[in-house]
Amino acid sequence: MSRKDRKITIFILAILILVLLGLLLFWQKGTNDSNKEVVSEESEEMSQSESTTEADIEQESDTPQVVYPKPDYTFVTEDVTIPIEGVEQEYKFAWVSDLHLISDHEAGELLGDVHIEYLDAIQRRYEELSVTQEGVHAEELWPEIIKYLNYMQFDGVIFGGDIMDYCSNSNVTMIKEGLDNLQIPYIYVRADHDYGTYYGGVFFTEDEARKLHQTIDGDEIAYKFWDRDTFMVLGIDNSTKDMPDYYLNMVADVYSRGRPVIMVTHVPYESKIDQTLAECSMQVRNKIYYWSDASEQYKPNNITKQYLDMIYSEDTMVEQVLAGHLHESWDGMLTQQVPQHIFAPAFRGNIGIIHIVPKK
Repeated sequence: MSRKDRKITIFILAILILVLLGLLLFWQKGTNDSNKEVVSEESEEMSQSESTTEADIEQESDTPQVVYPKPDYTFVTEDVTIPIEGVEQEYKFAWVSDLHLISDHEAGELLGDVHIEYLDAIQRRYEELSVTQEGVHAEELWPEIIKYLNYMQFDGVIFGGDIMDYCSNSNVTMIKEGLDNLQIPYIYVRADHDYGTYYGGVFFTEDEARKLHQTIDGDEIAYKFWDRDTFMVLGIDNSTKDMPDYYLNMVADVYSRGRPVIMVTHVPYESKIDQTLAECSMQVRNKIYYWSDASEQYKPNNITKQYLDMIYSEDTMVEQVLAGHLHESWDGMLTQQVPQHIFAPAFRGNIGIIHIVPKK
């Protein structure tokens, strides 16, 4: 090879080496830039994630946790457990009945509801019935009941009748004030003392008493019925009287839906298999104080018997009957299929706790 050819060859090799070095440097730069972008994206995502987490924490800390005040009064609780097939979680309801609140025991003619000639009778009931053993009167206990219900944060509460001792403007106003402060759903099943005037002295007609009760919650059937998908809670209003046709039709409609029913009533029902209910009733009330052919006060007519037959039948949809009225606790079976629980009165400081649980 001539000297000239060697120079040309060396020159070409030098150019190739420079090209290769250039390509190598370009590839390294691209790789570094790509890594920087990945790191940058990861850092940005981490930064956003940390920022979001901090914001969430800050937002959660800014959201106030609702804490209701604990009542000063210590209530006696009465637990009932109701297993129901198809229920997937536990529900916890409260029961309050037979408070017999009297708020205008010292009233005179100015209130307009209570006349002077009835004050002696009202004062006796205030001192002998509407009071706990510790001397806490129902008008003082009522705000404590509302505190307890809010504090325990139940899924709902059932007021099972005789919350007031007689229907008066003063009693209705006090009950309404308490319920306006209640932070959970409720059913208020009225009874004879809720609608009746008795010792009140004004002697409202039942229509007038119902209009007064409508100022509380509307006092309609729709307010005495819960549909919880897997079961139903059905309140029987004014159960101290025979059931009217329209109410029987409503009950029949609920039964036709084919879901388990928890029946809520003020006046209990006769047990077909347990004599201890009759014994308890005679001991406490000196008479049969529930719906039965043996009762002088609560002997069912044909329509009420049709209703009771829905409960007593072997294919009944009723899983449980809950009641008050007796002023004594009783638990037993109405039939082989249906249990009944009667709660002790709230004027003694009693509150029922109802646990709806999955049936195993």
